[in-house]
Amino acid sequence: MRFYGIPSEDRALEILESLPEGLWVFKDNSLQVQLSSKEVKEKLREIILMVKSWKEKEKHIPQTTTFVFVHTPAQPKHFKIYDLSSLGCSVSLNPPRWECYLLEDQ
Repeated sequence: MRFYGIPSEDRALEILESLPEGLWVFKDNSLQVQLSSKEVKEKLREIILMVKSWKEKEKHIPQTTTFVFVHTPAQPKHFKIYDLSSLGCSVSLNPPRWECYLLEDQ
């Protein structure tokens, strides 16, 4: 599955508006819950705004640093969001801090 990096949190919020209806799985580290599309929208909006605040507060983080990844932005059914611990000199990303996907998709 290919994911597209969304460097602009404003664009990520736009993509969030086209979230399909259905049952979603939301993962936060080891916690996993099932949420409605409305609940997952609220949760992801909260996380995306937090990421945006990191970039505003931490001046050493370039504005183009990508924390939000989505599978098929036109039909978003799977998101991966990384936290500040993913920054560094690694050749691969740590597992995402937050992940959510449409249950029917898995």
